[in-house]
Amino acid sequence: MFNECPIHIKTTHFDTELQNRLEWFLQQPGCSWILDRSGGGDQPELTITRRGVFLSIGKEQLTFHPSMALIRLINLLRGETDRYLEATQLKPGGTLIDATLGLGTDALIGAWAVGDRGRVLALEKSPIVAAIVQDGLKHLQEMVPNSKSIDKRDAWITLVRVSKQIKVIWADNRNYFSNIPDRSVDVVYFDPMFRQTYEHSHAIQPLHRWSDHSPLDQEAVLEACRIARHRVVLKERKNSPEFQRLGFNILLGGQYSPIDYGVILV
Repeated sequence: MFNECPIHIKTTHFDTELQNRLEWFLQQPGCSWILDRSGGGDQPELTITRRGVFLSIGKEQLTFHPSMALIRLINLLRGETDRYLEATQLKPGGTLIDATLGLGTDALIGAWAVGDRGRVLALEKSPIVAAIVQDGLKHLQEMVPNSKSIDKRDAWITLVRVSKQIKVIWADNRNYFSNIPDRSVDVVYFDPMFRQTYEHSHAIQPLHRWSDHSPLDQEAVLEACRIARHRVVLKERKNSPEFQRLGFNILLGGQYSPIDYGVILV
């Protein structure tokens, strides 16, 4: 991980909007910056552009884009099912803690499920990932393409709306749970899969560099069971020993999927 390594930060233009965006990043907790210098080579660099924000090191580049959330939401709006929603059983007006935010795909789908009266608290241990996703959610409206597809346009508009239900916090989930009262949220969700990525997973590999790779902590699961009203859900690779180690019951389904979901009912 490079979370402790200073990151070079710059904008491509000197207009007010990009400068305000840069100032926002400089104020984010946990991040260490070197202002107005190009990292280049093996030095990490955050570039704020009119097309978005890009974190680069060498040939790797990390940016926020709701690509998989968009595809999944298009399918949901067409009436199809989603295994994540089947596992979490989120309802309109419900509350979700996404304890391992990553790039926010599941948090966005969760926000759609709980609707305008619900809320999603998204925890991310990497300060730079938390900052990039929070910035991306704030500027999601600017990413909406001019699409001729009605399904795609409707899904984009919906994502922009539900993104406002997500509150991103830079935090270690177990430590954060300790300050939450018993039975105060409906569902707690863990997806620690990105700590073991395949080399050909081009979309996830850059995230792997900036993420925490520690196994999910048993104490975090126990705390999640304390604060959840209905269930705690774990997403892991099929046949992963983590389900048994952490006490999750694997849900049936997804015969041809490389992942499974485990649930603890509380």
